[in-house]
Amino acid sequence: MGQQSQKLAQRISQSRAQNDRVKSLLPQRAAPSLRTNFARCAIDLAQEHHSGLIRVAEAEEYGTAGALLRPILEASTAAFWLMYVANCDVIRALPTNAVEDATADIPMLGDMAKALIPTFPPIQTIVDGLKKGGRAKWLHKYTHGGTPQLTRRNSGWREDERMLILIRADLFGILAACLETVIASNPALSAYAFGRRDELSDEMHIRFSTPKVHQQPHSLPAPLTEGCGPPFR
Repeated sequence: MGQQSQKLAQRISQSRAQNDRVKSLLPQRAAPSLRTNFARCAIDLAQEHHSGLIRVAEAEEYGTAGALLRPILEASTAAFWLMYVANCDVIRALPTNAVEDATADIPMLGDMAKALIPTFPPIQTIVDGLKKGGRAKWLHKYTHGGTPQLTRRNSGWREDERMLILIRADLFGILAACLETVIASNPALSAYAFGRRDELSDEMHIRFSTPKVHQQPHSLPAPLTEGCGPPFR
Protein backbone atom coordinates (compact mmCIF):
# COMPACT_ATOMS: atom_id res chain seq x y z
CA MET A 1 0.00 0.00 0.00
CA GLY A 2 1.47 3.34 -1.05
CA GLN A 3 1.82 6.33 1.20
CA GLN A 4 -0.74 9.12 0.94
CA SER A 5 0.71 12.39 -0.35
CA GLN A 6 0.72 15.27 2.09
CA LYS A 7 -1.82 17.13 -0.05
CA LEU A 8 -4.19 14.17 -0.04
CA ALA A 9 -3.73 13.57 3.68
CA GLN A 10 -4.64 17.21 4.33
CA ARG A 11 -7.74 16.88 2.16
CA ILE A 12 -8.82 13.78 4.08
CA SER A 13 -8.40 15.79 7.30
CA GLN A 14 -10.72 18.44 5.89
CA SER A 15 -13.38 15.80 5.23
CA ARG A 16 -13.00 14.45 8.76
CA ALA A 17 -13.29 17.96 10.20
CA GLN A 18 -16.53 18.47 8.27
CA ASN A 19 -18.00 15.22 9.55
CA ASP A 20 -17.03 16.00 13.13
CA ARG A 21 -18.43 19.52 12.92
CA VAL A 22 -21.74 18.42 11.43
CA LYS A 23 -22.20 15.71 14.04
CA SER A 24 -21.54 18.22 16.81
CA LEU A 25 -24.20 20.58 15.39
CA LEU A 26 -26.96 18.06 14.67
CA PRO A 27 -29.61 17.93 17.43
CA GLN A 28 -29.70 15.04 19.85
CA ARG A 29 -33.29 15.59 20.98
CA ALA A 30 -36.23 13.56 19.68
CA ALA A 31 -37.79 14.48 16.35
CA PRO A 32 -41.18 16.24 16.58
CA SER A 33 -43.06 13.97 14.15
CA LEU A 34 -42.96 10.77 12.13
CA ARG A 35 -41.95 12.66 8.98
CA THR A 36 -39.07 14.45 10.65
CA ASN A 37 -38.04 11.29 12.47
CA PHE A 38 -37.52 9.46 9.19
CA ALA A 39 -35.78 12.51 7.69
CA ARG A 40 -33.40 12.85 10.63
CA CYS A 41 -32.56 9.16 10.37
CA ALA A 42 -31.69 9.68 6.70
CA ILE A 43 -29.49 12.67 7.59
CA ASP A 44 -27.75 10.61 10.26
CA LEU A 45 -27.21 7.72 7.84
CA ALA A 46 -25.64 10.09 5.31
CA GLN A 47 -23.19 11.31 7.96
CA GLU A 48 -22.31 7.74 8.98
CA HIS A 49 -21.65 6.74 5.36
CA HIS A 50 -19.56 9.90 4.98
CA SER A 51 -17.53 8.99 8.04
CA GLY A 52 -17.06 5.46 6.71
CA LEU A 53 -15.82 6.78 3.37
CA ILE A 54 -13.23 8.90 5.16
CA ARG A 55 -12.00 5.87 7.11
CA VAL A 56 -11.48 3.76 3.99
CA ALA A 57 -9.82 6.71 2.25
CA GLU A 58 -7.40 6.89 5.17
CA ALA A 59 -6.71 3.20 4.55
CA GLU A 60 -6.19 3.97 0.83
CA GLU A 61 -9.10 1.70 -0.12
CA TYR A 62 -10.55 3.97 -2.77
CA GLY A 63 -12.60 1.31 -4.51
CA THR A 64 -14.68 1.03 -1.35
CA ALA A 65 -14.68 4.81 -0.96
CA GLY A 66 -16.08 5.18 -4.48
CA ALA A 67 -18.71 2.55 -3.74
CA LEU A 68 -19.95 4.64 -0.79
CA LEU A 69 -20.67 7.75 -2.85
CA ARG A 70 -24.05 6.54 -4.06
CA PRO A 71 -25.28 5.52 -0.56
CA ILE A 72 -24.37 8.97 0.78
CA LEU A 73 -26.28 10.64 -2.04
CA GLU A 74 -29.21 8.24 -1.63
CA ALA A 75 -29.51 8.96 2.10
CA SER A 76 -29.28 12.71 1.48
CA THR A 77 -31.89 12.56 -1.30
CA ALA A 78 -34.17 10.42 0.88
CA ALA A 79 -34.10 13.09 3.58
CA PHE A 80 -35.23 15.73 1.09
CA TRP A 81 -37.86 13.41 -0.42
CA LEU A 82 -39.29 12.75 3.05
CA MET A 83 -39.55 16.45 3.85
CA TYR A 84 -40.70 17.78 0.47
CA VAL A 85 -42.48 15.02 -1.43
CA ALA A 86 -43.82 12.06 0.56
CA ASN A 87 -47.46 12.34 1.58
CA CYS A 88 -48.65 11.01 4.91
CA ASP A 89 -50.11 7.82 3.49
CA VAL A 90 -46.70 6.94 2.11
CA ILE A 91 -44.87 7.86 5.31
CA ARG A 92 -47.29 6.00 7.58
CA ALA A 93 -46.87 2.89 5.41
CA LEU A 94 -43.09 2.82 6.02
CA PRO A 95 -42.08 0.22 8.62
CA THR A 96 -40.86 1.70 11.89
CA ASN A 97 -38.78 -1.32 12.84
CA ALA A 98 -36.07 -3.21 10.99
CA VAL A 99 -38.25 -5.37 8.72
CA GLU A 100 -35.92 -6.30 5.87
CA ASP A 101 -38.58 -7.88 3.65
CA ALA A 102 -41.18 -5.10 4.02
CA THR A 103 -42.84 -4.15 0.73
CA ALA A 104 -43.10 -0.43 1.55
CA ASP A 105 -39.81 1.47 1.47
CA ILE A 106 -38.01 4.56 0.22
CA PRO A 107 -38.10 4.88 -3.61
CA MET A 108 -35.05 4.43 -5.80
CA LEU A 109 -32.65 7.36 -6.19
CA GLY A 110 -33.82 8.36 -9.67
CA ASP A 111 -37.48 8.34 -8.65
CA MET A 112 -36.83 10.47 -5.57
CA ALA A 113 -34.74 12.93 -7.54
CA LYS A 114 -37.40 13.23 -10.25
CA ALA A 115 -40.07 13.96 -7.65
CA LEU A 116 -37.92 16.75 -6.20
CA ILE A 117 -37.56 18.66 -9.48
CA PRO A 118 -40.55 21.00 -8.90
CA THR A 119 -38.99 22.20 -5.63
CA PHE A 120 -35.34 22.02 -6.66
CA PRO A 121 -35.14 22.41 -10.49
CA PRO A 122 -31.31 21.97 -10.67
CA ILE A 123 -31.75 18.34 -9.62
CA GLN A 124 -32.86 17.72 -13.22
CA THR A 125 -29.14 17.30 -13.95
CA ILE A 126 -28.98 14.26 -11.68
CA VAL A 127 -32.20 12.83 -13.11
CA ASP A 128 -30.86 13.13 -16.64
CA GLY A 129 -27.50 11.76 -15.59
CA LEU A 130 -29.03 8.63 -14.10
CA LYS A 131 -30.81 7.72 -17.33
CA LYS A 132 -29.38 5.07 -19.61
CA GLY A 133 -26.15 6.43 -21.01
CA GLY A 134 -26.30 9.42 -18.63
CA ARG A 135 -23.22 11.09 -17.19
CA ALA A 136 -24.05 10.07 -13.61
CA LYS A 137 -24.15 6.32 -14.28
CA TRP A 138 -20.70 6.15 -12.68
CA LEU A 139 -22.51 6.22 -9.32
CA HIS A 140 -24.07 2.85 -10.12
CA LYS A 141 -20.85 1.47 -11.59
CA TYR A 142 -18.78 2.41 -8.56
CA THR A 143 -21.28 0.92 -6.11
CA HIS A 144 -21.98 -2.27 -8.04
CA GLY A 145 -18.49 -3.16 -9.23
CA GLY A 146 -18.66 -2.03 -12.84
CA THR A 147 -15.68 -1.67 -15.14
CA PRO A 148 -14.46 1.67 -13.67
CA GLN A 149 -13.90 -0.29 -10.47
CA LEU A 150 -12.45 -3.40 -12.12
CA THR A 151 -9.94 -1.64 -14.35
CA ARG A 152 -8.59 0.33 -11.40
CA ARG A 153 -7.55 -2.98 -9.84
CA ASN A 154 -4.69 -2.68 -12.36
CA SER A 155 -4.23 1.03 -12.97
CA GLY A 156 -4.98 2.26 -9.45
CA TRP A 157 -6.54 5.60 -8.49
CA ARG A 158 -4.76 8.81 -9.44
CA GLU A 159 -4.47 11.53 -6.83
CA ASP A 160 -6.95 13.80 -8.61
CA GLU A 161 -9.48 10.94 -8.72
CA ARG A 162 -9.06 10.43 -4.99
CA MET A 163 -9.56 14.14 -4.40
CA LEU A 164 -12.74 14.06 -6.46
CA ILE A 165 -14.17 11.22 -4.36
CA LEU A 166 -13.58 13.24 -1.19
CA ILE A 167 -15.10 16.44 -2.57
CA ARG A 168 -18.16 14.63 -3.88
CA ALA A 169 -18.61 12.83 -0.57
CA ASP A 170 -18.32 16.07 1.38
CA LEU A 171 -20.86 17.77 -0.87
CA PHE A 172 -23.39 14.93 -0.62
CA GLY A 173 -22.97 14.82 3.15
CA ILE A 174 -23.27 18.57 3.70
CA LEU A 175 -26.44 18.76 1.60
CA ALA A 176 -28.04 16.27 3.97
CA ALA A 177 -26.95 18.39 6.93
CA CYS A 178 -28.50 21.49 5.36
CA LEU A 179 -31.91 19.80 5.44
CA GLU A 180 -31.90 19.72 9.25
CA THR A 181 -32.27 23.50 9.18
CA VAL A 182 -35.87 23.18 7.96
CA ILE A 183 -36.76 20.64 10.65
CA ALA A 184 -35.82 22.96 13.52
CA SER A 185 -34.13 26.32 13.80
CA ASN A 186 -30.37 25.80 14.08
CA PRO A 187 -28.45 29.02 13.40
CA ALA A 188 -25.04 27.47 14.05
CA LEU A 189 -25.68 24.63 11.62
CA SER A 190 -27.12 27.02 9.03
CA ALA A 191 -24.04 29.23 9.21
CA TYR A 192 -21.66 26.30 8.83
CA ALA A 193 -23.48 23.98 6.42
CA PHE A 194 -24.46 26.48 3.73
CA GLY A 195 -21.05 28.14 3.87
CA ARG A 196 -19.35 24.76 3.58
CA ARG A 197 -21.59 23.88 0.62
CA ASP A 198 -20.37 27.02 -1.16
CA GLU A 199 -16.72 26.25 -0.32
CA LEU A 200 -17.06 22.77 -1.82
CA SER A 201 -18.68 24.14 -4.96
CA ASP A 202 -15.78 26.56 -5.38
CA GLU A 203 -13.24 23.80 -4.72
CA MET A 204 -14.85 21.62 -7.39
CA HIS A 205 -14.72 24.52 -9.84
CA ILE A 206 -11.08 25.36 -9.10
CA ARG A 207 -9.72 21.80 -9.01
CA PHE A 208 -11.75 20.28 -11.84
CA SER A 209 -12.90 23.23 -13.98
CA THR A 210 -16.57 22.46 -13.44
CA PRO A 211 -19.05 25.25 -14.28
CA LYS A 212 -19.04 28.06 -11.75
CA VAL A 213 -22.12 27.88 -9.52
CA HIS A 214 -23.70 31.25 -8.83
CA GLN A 215 -24.37 32.23 -5.24
CA GLN A 216 -27.07 30.01 -3.79
CA PRO A 217 -29.51 30.93 -0.98
CA HIS A 218 -28.41 30.11 2.56
CA SER A 219 -31.82 28.69 3.34
CA LEU A 220 -34.15 26.04 1.92
CA PRO A 221 -37.80 26.30 0.85
CA ALA A 222 -40.46 25.57 3.44
CA PRO A 223 -41.07 21.80 3.59
CA LEU A 224 -44.37 19.95 3.90
CA THR A 225 -45.88 20.82 7.26
CA GLU A 226 -48.02 17.78 8.10
CA GLY A 227 -46.03 15.61 10.48
CA CYS A 228 -47.97 12.39 9.80
CA GLY A 229 -48.07 11.32 13.44
CA PRO A 230 -45.76 10.92 16.42
CA PRO A 231 -42.13 9.89 15.98
CA PHE A 232 -41.20 6.23 16.28
CA ARG A 233 -38.28 6.69 18.66
